[in-house]
Amino acid sequence: MAGKNRVEPITPNGMPWLKLALSGMGPMSDNEHSSSSPINDVSDVAEAVDVVVWPEQEGPDLFGVEVEAFPLLVNDKGPAGRLPLQGEHPSVVGITANVAATSSHICDRSTEKLAFPTVAGGWITFEPGAQIEHSSAPRKSSADVRSEMTAVWDDLRDGFWEHNVCLLSLGVDPWNETATIPQQLTSGRYVAMESYLATRGNAGATMMRNTCSVQVNLDAGSGDTRRERWLASQLLSPVLTAMFATSPGNGVWSRRAQAWQQLDPTRTGFPSWDHIADADPVSDTVARALAADVMFIVRDGTTTPGRAGWTFGDWIREGHPTAGRPTWDDLESHLSTLFTEVRPRHGVLELRGIDGLAQPWWHVPLVLSAALLYDQAARGRVIELFEPLASKLGEVWQRAAAFGLADPELAILASSVAELAIEAARRDPGCFDGVDVVTAESFLNEFTLQGQSPGDVLLGKMSNSAAALAWAAPEHAPGGAA
Repeated sequence: MAGKNRVEPITPNGMPWLKLALSGMGPMSDNEHSSSSPINDVSDVAEAVDVVVWPEQEGPDLFGVEVEAFPLLVNDKGPAGRLPLQGEHPSVVGITANVAATSSHICDRSTEKLAFPTVAGGWITFEPGAQIEHSSAPRKSSADVRSEMTAVWDDLRDGFWEHNVCLLSLGVDPWNETATIPQQLTSGRYVAMESYLATRGNAGATMMRNTCSVQVNLDAGSGDTRRERWLASQLLSPVLTAMFATSPGNGVWSRRAQAWQQLDPTRTGFPSWDHIADADPVSDTVARALAADVMFIVRDGTTTPGRAGWTFGDWIREGHPTAGRPTWDDLESHLSTLFTEVRPRHGVLELRGIDGLAQPWWHVPLVLSAALLYDQAARGRVIELFEPLASKLGEVWQRAAAFGLADPELAILASSVAELAIEAARRDPGCFDGVDVVTAESFLNEFTLQGQSPGDVLLGKMSNSAAALAWAAPEHAPGGAA
C-alpha cells in the first residue's frame, strides 16, 4: 500500500503484479520471461516471490481494511432469506448500480469486471454467495479509513434498505444455511474453485457462499522490520480470531474460522516453525507456494480444476499431460489461491483471521493490529509474549475457533495485547485518531477484558431473531428491522 515504488494492483481480485513486472512495468523488467514462458525450476518461484510478493518498500506505512456483508432480506418478523446477486429484481448488483448512479462516493460499474470503484480509490466487489465486499484505499490514518468506509457504506445501506435488505456483517450468516445459497459467480475461476474444494468436503461451499470477514491490510516494511512484522502478525492471528469471533454455533465460537480450518490444509493456516528464529518471509512463502495443491489450470480460455495431492512443485517437476509445464501466468493464478491466515501480497500483510463485525467495530481490529505491528516496542513485546506459540500456531488457531476467549491462555494473551495496543496507538495520534482509539478501548473493555467476544452476546440473543438482528446491525433497528 505504501511507497513511491509500489505498483498498485489494477484489479480488485487476483494478483496482476507478476504480469506487470514481466511486461516491463515492475521490478522484474530486466528478466527475459514472458507471462506465457514455462517455469522450469523451483528457483523461478523463489525469484518471483522475492521480487514480486515481497518487494522492498519505501515511504510511510499505510493501512486499510476490507469489509464483507451479507445482503439479508428482512420482513416485519425478522430475517427472510438472502438477496440474489444478479438476474432478478431487485438484485445485489442492480441495487449497487442504482446507488452508484446518485452517490458522490461510489462510481459506476467498471466496464471490464463485476466491480464498482469508489471515488476514494477503493473497490466494491462481490463474493460467490452475493456478499458485498468493500476494500478501502490505502490510508495514512485510521480517521481516513473510517471516513471512506462510513461514506460508502452509508450510501449502500440506505439504498439496500429501501428494498428491505439489511447489509449484515457477521462471520457466518446465522439464518441461512449454505445449502440454500447458490454459487453466483460463474467465471471459470470460481466454478473450478468450487469443484476442487468440493472434493475435500463441504467447507469450501461454506467459505465461498456463507462467510464474511473484516480483513486488515498492513505494510510489511523492509529488512528486519519486515521479518518482525511477518512473525508478529502470525503469532497474533489466532488471538484476533478469538477476540473478534461473531459466528458461534455447532460447538464452536467461530464457524467461519472452522470452515477455513477444514478447507484445504495445503493452502491455509500458518507456516511450520519450530521456533521464532525459523520465520523468514520469502522462504515461508516459497515453501507454501510449492507445497500447495494446484487448484485449477487455465488453457485456451478453459479453466480445469486441479486435484488434491498434486502440488505446484509437482507440476514444475513432472509437467502436465495436456497443459505442459506451468507458466508465469499459472504461478500468478496459483499465488492468488493461497489462503493463509496472514497472506503476503506485494509487500502487504493481509490479516485474514477476523470474523465480520457490526459496523461500529470495523476499525477496532485495524487500530489494534496496526498499533501492535507498526510500533517497534509493542511489536517486540508481542513477539516476546507469544514466542511459546510459534511451534503450535495451527493448534492454537483450532482452539481460538472452538473456544474463543473461554480458552484461558488466549484470554490472558488477549488482555495483554489489548493494553499494549492502546498504549502504542496513543503514542502515534497522527496515525490513530483519538475517536478510533476510544472506540477500540470501549470494545476491549466490553468484551476482551471480560473474557468474551461479540459472539458471546450474539449467542445469547439468537432465540429472538429480531433482537439478534437489531444487535448485529444496529443501523437498521430504528428503521423497523427489530
